[in-house]
Amino acid sequence: MSNQPWWQACTCYQIYLPSFCDGNGDGIGDFPGLLSKVDYLQTLGVGAIWITPFYPSPMVDNGYDISDYCAVDPRFGTSADFREVVERCHASGIRVIIDLVVNHVSTEHPWFRDAWNNPASRYRDYFLFSKQPNNWQSFFSGSAWCAEPDTGEHYYHKFSPQQVDLNWQNPQVEQEIYRVIDFWKSQGVDGFRFDVINFLTTDGIGPDNPIDNGEQRHEFDINQPGIIDTLRRLCRYVRQQGNAFLIAEIGSDELDILARYQSPELMDVVFNFNIGSQKTFDISRLCSEINATQSQQSGLPTLFFSSHDMPRMISRFGEGPHDIERAKAVLALQLTVRGVPFVFQGEELGMTDYLPRTVEQIFDIQGKIHYQTALQQGLTQAEALVQAIDHSRDASRAPMLWSDAPLAGFSAITSWMPISNDYRQINAMRQQQTPGSLWRDYQELIALRRQTAALCEGDGGLLVQTEECVWFMRATASERIWVAINFGGPVQNPWRAIAADVLYGQDTQWLGKNQILMKRRVHEQTQQ
Repeated sequence: MSNQPWWQACTCYQIYLPSFCDGNGDGIGDFPGLLSKVDYLQTLGVGAIWITPFYPSPMVDNGYDISDYCAVDPRFGTSADFREVVERCHASGIRVIIDLVVNHVSTEHPWFRDAWNNPASRYRDYFLFSKQPNNWQSFFSGSAWCAEPDTGEHYYHKFSPQQVDLNWQNPQVEQEIYRVIDFWKSQGVDGFRFDVINFLTTDGIGPDNPIDNGEQRHEFDINQPGIIDTLRRLCRYVRQQGNAFLIAEIGSDELDILARYQSPELMDVVFNFNIGSQKTFDISRLCSEINATQSQQSGLPTLFFSSHDMPRMISRFGEGPHDIERAKAVLALQLTVRGVPFVFQGEELGMTDYLPRTVEQIFDIQGKIHYQTALQQGLTQAEALVQAIDHSRDASRAPMLWSDAPLAGFSAITSWMPISNDYRQINAMRQQQTPGSLWRDYQELIALRRQTAALCEGDGGLLVQTEECVWFMRATASERIWVAINFGGPVQNPWRAIAADVLYGQDTQWLGKNQILMKRRVHEQTQQ
């Protein structure tokens, strides 16, 4: 391998901590549970883990409402537990990335508790208050403004009322976040995933957003003019503290906006939800999105098909309730196309979506707020429930299925979310012991990517599509890889005439449905 950044060769694994593994027997995933599964992660072959927020929090939005940036919520363990996880991961060759939310804090954060209803607070200007709120709406529905009881002012929140936005016009806010970064770097973390980073309010409260066809267009509340300079300073500061992988979640589906935030001076990668978030499988659209991203982004794209905010890929892309063959084919695409792959916990098992049937079975704050908003708009309870389920992010958040033991080996007591009913058939222990399982394919393909330079750092041409077969080439100075993945009916093998070693699959004249083929030729062979 060349001297490329360490993260370029990584397959990253997202851990939604409350649902990963319960180590202390309270029904909630935690750091002792994660520590017990480091060997599992090492065996799977991942090079880095991304851990969702674990800081002290009221858990209105499952930890994305932080009340203390520099501590561990007791529900997840102790600071010593976190350091032990980092040390154990590093000893196993696994880097640790943490989720950092700097757009907003919890209303329970000491800064806001002091500023609340108190114009004289030293922290008042850490937040955004207005006596005459504009029309900006929350991304969770409804107004983005909440009134204080005594001052006649309102505070601003892009998400739930319990998640109050920081005022990034105030240099003291920026310095506070630098101190947070210093703290976690001192704990050994290797990177940061910055949540909704293009939402930072760097230019204050502007004019009303325009309304198109009854829907608000978020023109002035996100992607504000001063944000690039702010992030340039932030990224420079992080890099001065040592090598770190910087990931940006960008709340946009426009490629030109995504591209603004990725450069050697800004974020290393940006999350592009266009690639993997489609509700049903459409290979033509998928190819178009990947090709457009490859063409328009200056750096490496991110490649993911599930996350804690999205329904699981196997529940959206399959031709049945548990289409393992389609899942393997999508995985092959994810690990061979130019980019940085992110695997969400449970994908390697083929875990399917959690499906609530009543409002009481919805855990996500976004779904709950949409339910209440729908009722306020005059919808029936049944109609409001449809809205709530459609906007809830619970689908992918159910506990990890470790074994066929009671409660799937996740916990010794009832878990915070229900365990999937199919845990006896779909669990990690069973799949690790079964040749040809989906888990085994994940392990094999992750290892293949890690060991093959052209798949980590090779130039990548555009994807070509013949019927439902996708084919492309990756190359370095020392080797060339030809990849073909057929998602539909039999097609002629586009690489049949290429004289090269078969790296994966079978080099047959015809490629069948969900068949994968990789061929490889090293530099010495190309010179003959």
